[in-house]
Amino acid sequence: MLKNNPWELPKPLVYLAPMSGVTNKAYRQIVKKFGSDLLFPEFVSIYGMHYGSDKTLEMLKFDDMERPIIAQLFGSKPEYFYEAAKTIKNIGFDGVDINFGCPAPKVAKDGGGCVLMGDLGLCKEIIQATLKGVNNEIPVSVKTRKSYKKTHVRDFCKAIADLPIANICIHGRSFEKPYIGEADLDCIKEAKTLVPFLVTASGHGHTPEAAKYTLDYTGADGITIARGSFGKPWLIKQIKDYIATGSYTEPTFNEVLDTMVEHARLATQINSERPFVEMRKVLGWYIKGFPNASQYRAKLVRVNTIAEVEAVVGEIKQ
Repeated sequence: MLKNNPWELPKPLVYLAPMSGVTNKAYRQIVKKFGSDLLFPEFVSIYGMHYGSDKTLEMLKFDDMERPIIAQLFGSKPEYFYEAAKTIKNIGFDGVDINFGCPAPKVAKDGGGCVLMGDLGLCKEIIQATLKGVNNEIPVSVKTRKSYKKTHVRDFCKAIADLPIANICIHGRSFEKPYIGEADLDCIKEAKTLVPFLVTASGHGHTPEAAKYTLDYTGADGITIARGSFGKPWLIKQIKDYIATGSYTEPTFNEVLDTMVEHARLATQINSERPFVEMRKVLGWYIKGFPNASQYRAKLVRVNTIAEVEAVVGEIKQ
């Protein structure tokens, strides 16, 4: 048995998913404040790691307060996964996750992400190489989707069921319609009957009610939150409260704005050179649904300092 295996935390797990251009250190730390069981940096390329890309290695920096933290890898060469898994272990991550689910063109063009489901033999090779790379010192998990072309996630599950992995996270939408329509929860429920390891759900956790329904219906061991956290880093706490007590509270108008400023301040402390490049879009998420939101968003997309953020917040509060 692995020491300090994060997948052995009490169930159900409720945690923040890795998201490209979103789950940087500041984003992770603000969500951690609201109780995310696990954290992931943005998913990184095995090719970037192989060639020692400074940008890739920068994305993998984390603080101890973010533990347990798991790195997610994408690509399509088993030998590079082996190499990257060794590096992830040596950096000190609490686990490594393999991306078999991303539909983004930048990932798919090299045969990575969800496209890998089209070759189940290669999927198995990649997992085996990654397991070898971590040498049973940290857990290996996988993330995938309902389907890719003619390959259904049940086929994927059957192909990997004999491997000693810790968790499979399944997004209940297909590669072809990655964010459109209702998530298919039946494929997640079915997966629970096909594999001996944990199954966590993705794609229907945008509200506490939806998250609890997903967990109850599928029997999943946890749920991962992605776009539902945009402007709502407290969503994970709300979900946990709703599961535990049947109720949750919404933050007040001022609490939303105060959290937004705290997030912006954190970004400036962590990245003193260009803190607002990715932060501006995040600030806009916080005020979605506010009166005159478009007017304030137009100002927030131009901010360069924390003082400018505070000035806009002062206007909104007035």
